[in-house]
Amino acid sequence: MATTEADVKVSLKLIVNKETKKVVFAEAKKDFVDILCSFLTLPLGTIARLVENESNMGPLPIGSLNSLYHSVAALDSRCLWAQENKEMVLRPRNTAQDFCKTLKINIDDTHHTKRFFSTGSFFKCSENEFNGFVNDATTFVITDDLILMPKSVDRTRLAQLQDLGIEGPISLKEMTVKVTKKKVLDLLKCSLLSKSCLTVLLQKKPRIQRPTFLSRSVENDNGIKFNLKLFIRKSDGKVLYAQGGNEIANMLLSFLTFPLGGVVRKLEGNSCVGSIDGLYNSIVDMNENYFMSKSAKNRLVDPYLLLLMSLISFETSKTNDGNEKEPRMFVVTDDLVVTQSFPTADLNLDSSSLDLKEKVVAIGLVECLNILKASLSSTSALTIGLAHLLPEFIGCSSDIACSPDIACSSEGSDSACSSDGGYSSYDACSSDDADSFVLI
Repeated sequence: MATTEADVKVSLKLIVNKETKKVVFAEAKKDFVDILCSFLTLPLGTIARLVENESNMGPLPIGSLNSLYHSVAALDSRCLWAQENKEMVLRPRNTAQDFCKTLKINIDDTHHTKRFFSTGSFFKCSENEFNGFVNDATTFVITDDLILMPKSVDRTRLAQLQDLGIEGPISLKEMTVKVTKKKVLDLLKCSLLSKSCLTVLLQKKPRIQRPTFLSRSVENDNGIKFNLKLFIRKSDGKVLYAQGGNEIANMLLSFLTFPLGGVVRKLEGNSCVGSIDGLYNSIVDMNENYFMSKSAKNRLVDPYLLLLMSLISFETSKTNDGNEKEPRMFVVTDDLVVTQSFPTADLNLDSSSLDLKEKVVAIGLVECLNILKASLSSTSALTIGLAHLLPEFIGCSSDIACSPDIACSSEGSDSACSSDGGYSSYDACSSDDADSFVLI
């Protein structure tokens, strides 16, 4: 009987704390490590689709990604230049697909092609040029929060434990688990939300705590891209929705094409997404000799971002009386649902209400990155991502985080990440390209 993809299993050795039943670390070879590394190659649109698939822990929406994804799926195709543009966003190409073709378990269900976009042109990959990411001569150690490191053959087990911060005596046991495709999908979901990812492999029905996220105050960049009108509830500072032109729609649709590793790179290794930062930064720090090639490592930590031209079409046709139609306008909710513009009354929101404030803000690369970061962990992506533009609402009493300091944490976790640097090191996109907004 032929082996189906669902039947494939990969062995993984776990070192478990007998008292807490938590994984201290795992020892893995190329088969498992390549699967883990491949998470960084997945576009956000693919991740939004995969986390809704059934696995041992069931569907698990991530921040505002899923609401953005479904709103794009529902968007009238006439808003886009071509139906192919919608497919490009909903089923984005994995630019590292050739490195992933030999994975023992590949959860990416996107149709593969032998050609893919680089930052400028098409090129074809050799059939035999790629064979995963890490070399097969090395055994790797992986912590529960997915920090990856080569196992030192000249170090004792005690010394390795000390390297992991375990000083005192501890009761450990060694066990081997068989990782299935469903478990890999569980691992992806946990990696986006939790600091205890490998422990999930021991659980039949994993349960994890969702992280919390606070916004930050940043200096604005000089390269202003477009204006956006915000409708803010004054009583709690929540951005109910925003209204803008093609630029905001192009920006948000482009998010779904970005590979996860590229997003972490743009956020300077500080995305505050579960255990992804630890995985990414440990790969950055690892010597290239542990990878199949320099290109294999670069595809994980410095991947190509698909260069999208304008996805949304401008309305240039004329009305029956010969007048030109107005350019398309879009409304975006706080959780990034994108729709064509509609009257305020349709939402039962009266802009003259005493509790509703309108404010026009300038959106540049800083704001783009802030919204992108907030969308990965919150359903209030606009409120959090644009908090630095709304200083009059900081300190308001609300369930929405209004703090100017950035922090992210996960309940039940000892770790948190923070940043004292800004995004100002990135140059803004050229203002000459008025109908596209992408990061490259």
